[in-house]
Amino acid sequence: MTRPASMLALLALCAASPAPSQRRAVLDALRPAIEKKLGRDVEFVVQVLRVEDGWAFVMADPRRKGGKPIDGNRIFGDDFENMDGLRVDALLQLRSGRWRVVDHAIGATDVWYCDIGPKRLKRGYGC
Repeated sequence: MTRPASMLALLALCAASPAPSQRRAVLDALRPAIEKKLGRDVEFVVQVLRVEDGWAFVMADPRRKGGKPIDGNRIFGDDFENMDGLRVDALLQLRSGRWRVVDHAIGATDVWYCDIGPKRLKRGYGC
């Protein structure tokens, strides 16, 4: 039997999924910051994209257009072995009608984002 608290937690996780146009706007706002480090033509394989109260939380794997993998060793050299792959974690905020990157990390091995933005947005992701 499903408990009411479990159902509420499940609804909270599902309720923050953005509409397709909002998803596109968030990823388009994030892309330049990631391309600055990884090079041009980045697209994302999104693992998590949640939106709440003018904030967005993203966890995604960057790829080249068409799904081609990015060579983290070539970009980061010896530092890449200390990274959690190329996974992108990011927090964005909607300001004056535009999404803006508040902070982001590539290959983070910790949950640096816990104290930024609404806690409920990141529930279930180490916070």
